[in-house]
Amino acid sequence: MSEAYAEEARLVEAGSNSFVRALDAAIALAIITFLLGLLTLVRAVPLATSGAGTRSIIQSLLAVGVGGIGLVGLTSALGVVPVTADRVRGIGFGLLVVLLGLAGLTGVLSLSVASLLGCALLLQAAVVLVAGVASRQHLVETTPSATPGLLAGAAFGLVGLLVGAAIGGTALGGTPTAYYGSGLVGAVALFGLTVGPREDLGSALPVAFLVGVLGAAVVSGAIGPGWAWAPGPDIDGSFTGGVVVPLFALLGSIVAGWGAAKARAGYGARGRQYGAFLVVHLNAGLMVAIMLAIVAFVLAKGLAYAAHGVTVGALTGFVLLAPALVFALNYARSRAGTEEWHDGVRQAVRVLPLAAVGSLAAGLLLVQLRGRSLSLPFSYTVQENREQVPLDTAATVVTEPTVGALVLLLVGSFLTWYFLRRYDTIRGIGPQDARLATLERGVGTALGIAVLLVFLLVVPLPRPLGVPLDALGTVAGAVGGPAVPAMALAGLGLSLAAPAGLILGTGDLVDRGMHSAQLLRVGLFGGVALLVAAAVLESVTGVNPGVGPNDLVPVVALVAALSALCVAAAAAGSRTAGARERTVSRREAALGLGAASGFLVVLGLHVAVTGQSVSVGPVTVDTVGTLSWPMTMSGYIPLTPDPGGIMPAVVGTAWLVVGAAAFAVPLGVGAAVFLTEYAEQGRLTALVEVATNALWSTPSIVFGLFGAAFLIPRFGGDESLLSGMLVLGFMLLPLVMITSREAIKSVPEEYRDASAALGVSKWKTVRSVVLPAAVPGVITGVILGIGRIAGETAPLILVLGSTLNATEAIDVLGGFQIASQPPFVSNPALLEASAALPTQVWAVISAGVSGSPSMGWASALILLLVVLTFYAVGIVARTHFRRKLDHE
Repeated sequence: MSEAYAEEARLVEAGSNSFVRALDAAIALAIITFLLGLLTLVRAVPLATSGAGTRSIIQSLLAVGVGGIGLVGLTSALGVVPVTADRVRGIGFGLLVVLLGLAGLTGVLSLSVASLLGCALLLQAAVVLVAGVASRQHLVETTPSATPGLLAGAAFGLVGLLVGAAIGGTALGGTPTAYYGSGLVGAVALFGLTVGPREDLGSALPVAFLVGVLGAAVVSGAIGPGWAWAPGPDIDGSFTGGVVVPLFALLGSIVAGWGAAKARAGYGARGRQYGAFLVVHLNAGLMVAIMLAIVAFVLAKGLAYAAHGVTVGALTGFVLLAPALVFALNYARSRAGTEEWHDGVRQAVRVLPLAAVGSLAAGLLLVQLRGRSLSLPFSYTVQENREQVPLDTAATVVTEPTVGALVLLLVGSFLTWYFLRRYDTIRGIGPQDARLATLERGVGTALGIAVLLVFLLVVPLPRPLGVPLDALGTVAGAVGGPAVPAMALAGLGLSLAAPAGLILGTGDLVDRGMHSAQLLRVGLFGGVALLVAAAVLESVTGVNPGVGPNDLVPVVALVAALSALCVAAAAAGSRTAGARERTVSRREAALGLGAASGFLVVLGLHVAVTGQSVSVGPVTVDTVGTLSWPMTMSGYIPLTPDPGGIMPAVVGTAWLVVGAAAFAVPLGVGAAVFLTEYAEQGRLTALVEVATNALWSTPSIVFGLFGAAFLIPRFGGDESLLSGMLVLGFMLLPLVMITSREAIKSVPEEYRDASAALGVSKWKTVRSVVLPAAVPGVITGVILGIGRIAGETAPLILVLGSTLNATEAIDVLGGFQIASQPPFVSNPALLEASAALPTQVWAVISAGVSGSPSMGWASALILLLVVLTFYAVGIVARTHFRRKLDHE
């Protein structure tokens, strides 16, 4: 970096004066205007809203902003998330100031949303103009160039051409001469204002003129919500204020943000870079918004039907936000780049998810503190007797402090996996006690006995050769009953013994953590394992021991969770300069958090298997929580006004994708390994490659015809879930082979040569070196393939049928049966027809007037969400393996 550039950076970054803070507020105002423009463009916020409605919108934005920025600020103050860039802090503070100012403005004046957008544009134009004049008069330290350049002039000239033609041509009568003349005048004016003066005025004058004209047109009412313009008789269509005003807001905020960003960075090369990156990020947001608009179209068509009767508790929302908070914190803590100018942009991008989580949490907290449910009433339509019938419903956030056992199980299991993945291991740290090693083996033996008892009590044992093996079930029941309280008390003892070394040991906290590492590992892991085994045994033995009025297992789980949290807090609070000690402390903190999550899983598991609710103060964990989504959590309800849901179709689609992947992925990866690593490259492999590409390009209906002609006759002659799995598996197989081969080929030859030089066999090299390096590419192929097969309709119609409005979901897991004769395991459920989302959509459409169009759009929306969920799972898995590969 040159000395001039370093001096420029010093001058700009040292500026914490009112000039810099005013420009930070202008950038923040541009961001808020851009957001409001997007919301009005997709009609999430009506432009004509005024008075109390506008105040409510701004107050909601203020609450969301305070929550997001407050969480980022809190984590930064605690040292969890590094936010060192002055620009990030300044824009965050500017967002709060702007939101407070808008709340005060709407509280004093009765403004419509359109007028508010116009005022925001005028204010941005004024700030950019003042900044340019102040720089030109040498009132602030800046380093502008002689001119902004011809590129900036051409860009403003093009914008001036379009805006001048649109505004001037309309005002002058709409003749071709008026359009061309006004456009030419606008282009010449903005081009001259840009390239003529020095860079500071050359950036401020065209921005102020353009943004000011856009804002004045909106504030004056010349272009408002009720405005419409038809270009001419030859064009079938017109422009309306509902589209033009949001576009003015988007364009004006981008241009004004660019001008303010240049002034904030002091103009010059640094200012151009800062302004360009702000425009790039706002444009990226616009592109994402356009892609989301495609999804929003489906949302607009089917959301009302899909969201009927949705209910979620504020406390349940907090629990569901826990995984998002973990991911957001992990993302925000990662390195944000170098100390160059773009470091601030990267930090801002990294804290955005954390701010979003904080905003949602603030909204839920506001509902809980008010003690009043937040309800969004709306109506949806169903079709009865060939007529559209509207039904009233609402989406509601309730204040009932109840959490469902299933929600607690899913979230707790995820958090346990996440923290234990970060835990790595502390085995071998500190002194090793032989008694603890013996205790660890004893816990493993107890778990083995528990698994055997569950097997004997659950599995219906046959009677081969006349031996009454089912008598073992009676013995298992007699042993399993006393085992429940014994395992629960043993788990309590282990979990309480875990922090004993940290509390009662000698030395400082770091020394005690190192010395008691083995006790922590055995105590926490053993406590979680024994309590999980006790909860599972409760379900198969029917034994539910109690402590006074309370059940034993949940009481033990809560006490153990507190003990694990104490371990995590003590480990996180230890301060040491040694790298090894810091690593051990981090791992012990992760172990404590993972164990605490595991004990919460035990709590949810106990409620699920016993059906008994558990109360902890005002909070209750029950079998039925406050999360309800009738569209996806219930089947069709016949002969009632409420149409119910499509859960059988959702379950059927999930089983189809899982079965297809289970069939295609092992075969595809195995074939790719053979063709790449073992087969001689020649005509045969070339022929296989051509055939694979041809299969991937084959129309899906051909696979459906193959399934109908070949598979169905061999599976009883009826449509079945197994036929659908295999047909989709055959469709997925070519892409898995193609991407797996390319991923394996991309592994450097040096990996194979190094492994061979160490004397490792060919298969072990492939298994331990090549395949792990190729896993991210393989997962990419699986993701792309699943995105295709999950929405396929034509082949499923032929092999699965088109079940409409199913009332029961297919039970694949419960259909497995064990026999004493081959094939030993069978599942009649796989040979039954099942509903699926693609065939559900097709059936609703083909049903004509007897079906509901709203139900078809809602089913399409759920199908889109299911596909995106599979994509998300695949992307997370790919990212995990890629990071693991880079780490290793």
